[in-house]
Amino acid sequence: MADKIETPAFVMDENTLQSDLALLRNVADQASCKLLYSPKACSLSTVLRSVARKVDGFACSSPFELRLVDQLCGGSHSLHLVSPLIKRETLAAFGERLNYLTVNSLSQWERLRGAVSSETKVGLRVNPQRSFVRDPRYDPCQQNSKLGLSISRLADRFETAPASLRGITGLHFHNNCDSTDFTSFLETARHIRDVIPKVLRQIEWINLGGGYLFNLVADFAEFYAAVAIFRETFGLEVFIEPGAAAVQRCGTIEATVHDIFDGDDVQIAILDTTVNHMSEVFEFQFEPDVLGHVDNGPYSYILAGCTCLAGDTFGQYSFDRALTIGAKITFLNMGAYTMSKAHRFNGVSLPTIYTRRLDGSVDEIRTDSFDDFARHAGVTDIAAA
Repeated sequence: MADKIETPAFVMDENTLQSDLALLRNVADQASCKLLYSPKACSLSTVLRSVARKVDGFACSSPFELRLVDQLCGGSHSLHLVSPLIKRETLAAFGERLNYLTVNSLSQWERLRGAVSSETKVGLRVNPQRSFVRDPRYDPCQQNSKLGLSISRLADRFETAPASLRGITGLHFHNNCDSTDFTSFLETARHIRDVIPKVLRQIEWINLGGGYLFNLVADFAEFYAAVAIFRETFGLEVFIEPGAAAVQRCGTIEATVHDIFDGDDVQIAILDTTVNHMSEVFEFQFEPDVLGHVDNGPYSYILAGCTCLAGDTFGQYSFDRALTIGAKITFLNMGAYTMSKAHRFNGVSLPTIYTRRLDGSVDEIRTDSFDDFARHAGVTDIAAA
């Protein structure tokens, strides 16, 4: 199989994807809630078509995501849109096909109220004012957050200006990132219950967001308890919208070693991939999992990307055997926020996309080309370039 893959490559494994989707489907069914997928994690066509067989709908963040999902997955799934920016032309383009709209603020709702189809259910994003993410860049509940109305302000609005909430039938919140237990999830649900019980009795549905890696959770009791607060206590229709939980494990980045040389105290191996392809490695400054790495192995290398960026490195890794020119390196757990954030800094091509089918065969889906690069640069006559 490795001989069929031209590196750099992104490989999506159908078996892993189906396994993690089955887990999500089972947990959602056990909780009696609706399962959405957030395509911002990975919007590749092969992924979306596979996901569509297991979910009730899609939680989109932009008009392009909405159009792509609608074209690839047909009209049988509910379409949800939540974004700090919602334009009237987006609402006009989708009309009643947009099943759920979550506005980011009451001022946004006031401006858009007349443009929303009567068939679209409207919700309000709320900030539950419970922070669990250490890095403020990724904390939806940071001080002066741009994401949603704080529930303390919502409680006040409900009492002092109830007319401003007219037409709002649901709520949406999201306040975690890559969490592997549901303690904070249950804490948030209880906090919302305690602060805005009157609001919860007036609405019809609630979206509990994402940010939890279900496949790494050992016990779902707290998840079920949180959902029950909204379903059983208030009779609400409940949605969840995992992204990374569905696709993180199914994707790998495959690379080839093209040079090895001595650094100050460890050898450096230059690969034909780059942090361009795995931008969250650079953003979060974490070392991704690499197949074959062994702690304290006899052969150690700094794995480095191929651009001129000094910080284009992945970390120090050790192996049982020495690397050689042409050796293959596999970065694991790269299914989420990899291809959706990949870019061509230095003119380095995007990874070729492959799918490993259920029977183990490998299909090439798309290869990035110079023509793609030139068009992105504004070249209209590719032949003349």
